[in-house]
Amino acid sequence: VTLIEAGPYLKGTPRPGYGSPVRRQRFTNLESSNPFLHWENGGAKMVGGTSLHWTAQSFLPFPIDYIHWQKETGVDWTQENFKEAVAEIRRVFNIHQYPDEVDTRGNQLFYDVAKGMGHDPHRQSGSRKNCIYCGFCSGRRMCKYDSRSSTLGTYIPAAEEHGVDILPDTYVEKIVIEQKGERGVARGLICQSAGSTYQITADHVIACCGYTRTPWLLMRSGYGPPEWRGNPITVRNSNIGKHIDGHPSVPGVSALFDEPMGDGEVGSIGGYYMIHDDRADGEGRLLFRANFGDDRMPDVAALNTFAPEFGQEHKQYMQTKGILRTGSLRPSVGKGSGRWAMDPDGKIFYGGDHALTIRRSKEGMAIAREVLEKMGARKITSIDIPVRINEATRGSHRVGSCRAGADPKTSVVNPHFESHDVENLFVCDASVIPRVTTGNSGTPQASMSVFAAARIIDRRFS
Repeated sequence: VTLIEAGPYLKGTPRPGYGSPVRRQRFTNLESSNPFLHWENGGAKMVGGTSLHWTAQSFLPFPIDYIHWQKETGVDWTQENFKEAVAEIRRVFNIHQYPDEVDTRGNQLFYDVAKGMGHDPHRQSGSRKNCIYCGFCSGRRMCKYDSRSSTLGTYIPAAEEHGVDILPDTYVEKIVIEQKGERGVARGLICQSAGSTYQITADHVIACCGYTRTPWLLMRSGYGPPEWRGNPITVRNSNIGKHIDGHPSVPGVSALFDEPMGDGEVGSIGGYYMIHDDRADGEGRLLFRANFGDDRMPDVAALNTFAPEFGQEHKQYMQTKGILRTGSLRPSVGKGSGRWAMDPDGKIFYGGDHALTIRRSKEGMAIAREVLEKMGARKITSIDIPVRINEATRGSHRVGSCRAGADPKTSVVNPHFESHDVENLFVCDASVIPRVTTGNSGTPQASMSVFAAARIIDRRFS
């Protein structure tokens, strides 16, 4: 078994809370200090990946998420079938609620107010071990102490220990697909490394390049929609690069308070969340993330909505940590009606009937404002702004570009992660998930990978 990765392998014995020398040297608290990570389309090229960046907030699939997967494409990905995989990820990644000692006064106030209004808030969970909660892991910054869980410090060392070869800094140009009538057979890979191009023969190929790069790789390999320019398609499947689901961007609602919402002593990196449904089927589900009284790095704090632009007032705001008097309640719309797709040039655009998404976005902003008013906010950002949804609308946590399904006419792989059209080819990453989950997609993807491994081994290697 060989793992091939376009980026580097920052090898080191996992020591959560301490880290390995090479990773401590490379991972700093400055986002721009890691040019080797090659950030593109929200992901990095690196052995072990960076699925659990953004403070490692961890939302495992909710019960309704499994129902939507089954409803969308007929997969048998039920909550019961996923039970063991989810339990493994919860254990290996140490998913747990953030402890009370890193909570803030503002987050606790939100909980009390939201509960009193009839909502059902919950403490956010994260994937961490021996974390000191410094608060510097927001954004794409990697943890230099290996506290934030990822495959780099869990599954990668175990795989290598069991004989898996790892080829870092190796770019896969294409999958070698031998045509067999209208179908194909995967025979190996053509790779580039250190200026050389060579071919690897393989009995089975598993593509795990993410929701954008997996369809690109398949189409470079001659597998995809026939209309894609520059790719001589020999095995056709019009679903590759289509049906992409995610959370479209929705404006958050921020507030300024008279009193500090936190003391700034400990870097609180997660508050509470709450879910709001107005339909039994969960379409248009709203997820609210609440963060109040969190400290921020100076460059972020200085550009806060409520920070004076310049002069003595700005200096005083920064000196007195005015950022601690701010907070936000950010809604996201899950189970929206729109979908993204790749055009023949590889550009991603958003389309569909957006009426549900727009309506729920406006309702989410109104709910957020009502909660902030009852919390006693002195200033609240306006919600009287248009929710613009168009082809260029961005989104987060996108999945589904090579979605799994029971019907080959509407999907790319079957429920066992096997390509409908190419023998010996598997896909196992965010691209196969039929619909986005309620929350962040990192830990659902991890759970899905464990589930996929069990199914692939059972059918092909047991």
